[in-house]
Amino acid sequence: MVGHILEKGVIFELEKALRDVDVEVMHVEVSFAALKAGVEEKMPSFMRFHLVGPEEERARALEIVRRLADETGCRIDYVRERT
Repeated sequence: MVGHILEKGVIFELEKALRDVDVEVMHVEVSFAALKAGVEEKMPSFMRFHLVGPEEERARALEIVRRLADETGCRIDYVRERT
């Protein structure tokens, strides 16, 4: 996911949105080029993570992640499914 992850509290919104879904968000990484520019929303940050759980629940979670990205002005940069 790419956007203003920390500034808009996307991490906390993601946790709330996925509370009732049987997936775990694993290996979460958030990075940005420069602290000041990131906080001032001059540069986007990047959040990478894995959704781990049953296939049906992962699909449900991915739809929630997509909706959250739209609501927060972020975008999904890459999705890869592993079985």
